[in-house]
Amino acid sequence: MALPAIRHGRHYSNETVYYFQYCIQIGTPIICIESGVVEALGWNQYGGWRIGIRSFDGSRYYYYAHLRQNYPYVEGLEEGSVVTAGDVIGYMGHTGYSTKENVNNIETVHLHWGLQLIFDESQKEGNNEIWVDCYELTKFLYRNRSEVAKIEGTKEWKRTREMADPEVENHCKKDTSMLQ
Repeated sequence: MALPAIRHGRHYSNETVYYFQYCIQIGTPIICIESGVVEALGWNQYGGWRIGIRSFDGSRYYYYAHLRQNYPYVEGLEEGSVVTAGDVIGYMGHTGYSTKENVNNIETVHLHWGLQLIFDESQKEGNNEIWVDCYELTKFLYRNRSEVAKIEGTKEWKRTREMADPEVENHCKKDTSMLQ
């Protein structure tokens, strides 16, 4: 099966910001790419319902946007939650491009995701952002994706195989308030 993705680059001055848009049906589970901490969760007028996850070492930030209207995230997910690679974190939708919250203002259902490298906190927002062209990574992840199954009687999906990530365990030992 072909990878249903569109490769985009957004230009700011002399820089290009790379991101992908997967075109799939509403409600398709979104899988966490790398273990980390949920740093941003909520409405953004451009990205709609979105999730931002920072790697434990702080050097990578994953952005997932345009999630499903009314039920964008997996139950219990909040800012500060620790997530493991392969976990279901949200659901495909087409929210965004509206100052009013929870609006489907985009015709095509898709997931917008990007990977930002952060070597210094001044790069997180501003003119020095570094976004990765994730095309090859996307193909690899598609071939090696985590299997998920619907939880009967709910709107939730869950991974079919649990995974013990030593980085999650180490992070949670350092800060017990991060445990879900």
